[in-house]
Amino acid sequence: MACDEAVPAMTLVGPDDSRRAVLDLLGGMRRTLCLYTPQVRAELYDDAGVLAAIRAAVVGQPRLRLRLLLPPAREWRTACPGLLRLSERLSSALLLRTPDPEVLTEQPELGQAFLIADARALLRLSDPQRLLGSYEPQPSDRLKERLELFERLWSRAQPDPALSRLGL
Repeated sequence: MACDEAVPAMTLVGPDDSRRAVLDLLGGMRRTLCLYTPQVRAELYDDAGVLAAIRAAVVGQPRLRLRLLLPPAREWRTACPGLLRLSERLSSALLLRTPDPEVLTEQPELGQAFLIADARALLRLSDPQRLLGSYEPQPSDRLKERLELFERLWSRAQPDPALSRLGL
């Protein structure tokens, strides 16, 4: 395939498709990852392969920064102990915050999850409960909109008090 050909978006139907897309997105990541999710599903965010890919990316690229906007830790830390341990070990590269609850009520589209790698690839879960969505490995207008949304959310987000007790 030529470099200037568009790679079509892939439809994600369930945990297996979503896991493959996340692994592809992480494998191509070189500088940044922005993740927003209203729900942390263990099938995806505590998957051994996904956690290993994050760990390998951070170890291989010391300047890599991962910014994760997650719901309060009390909602996911028991179900996702691997993500919690990885956060503790990679605390300088993996930054966790909790969105401002007031912002969440202002924007109904925040019921969806999305991951953006290097401002070039977008994985969007329109139904984060069932891990349904799409993956666009090339830049798009939708990606730019989501990145702007992420930056607005990040600027108002705070570290989770439950995680700060753990040194995160």
